[in-house]
Amino acid sequence: METGKKKRGRPRKITSWDAAILQERSREYFDKCDSRQKEVPVKDGTVWISDPAPYSIEGLCCYLDIARWTFDGWRKLENALGERARMIHQRITANRVEGALDGRQNASFARFMLANNDAEHYREKVEVENSVGDEVKTLLESVVGSWKNAGLKE
Repeated sequence: METGKKKRGRPRKITSWDAAILQERSREYFDKCDSRQKEVPVKDGTVWISDPAPYSIEGLCCYLDIARWTFDGWRKLENALGERARMIHQRITANRVEGALDGRQNASFARFMLANNDAEHYREKVEVENSVGDEVKTLLESVVGSWKNAGLKE
């Protein structure tokens, strides 16, 4: 290969990930999201204003060119890569929560994303208590008693 020749094309896919590579590539993703801008019309024309994109696990995985289940598998590892993946997931979750709280992101959609991406920590817990009033209880006891008297089992 000649020296001084520019590399062309898409970078090679990383086959052996480690915590440092994941940190570097995820920082690129976060910087890309944070630097998003939008054009806004004003009296004298238009201006560009900062419009950070919300972070997402799916967006990160697309940026890293990996499957979602690969990232989920990394989070379960008990090594530096697993710890880094858990910290990145936590940063994405914090971005989602803070965006919903300060109104930058749709709160209903943020809640949906949290419940689906981190169901262990963000699920709705519904407890149902069944109770029967005294009148109904007395009625049921009399019906059961009449069944017993008629030779029927409960």
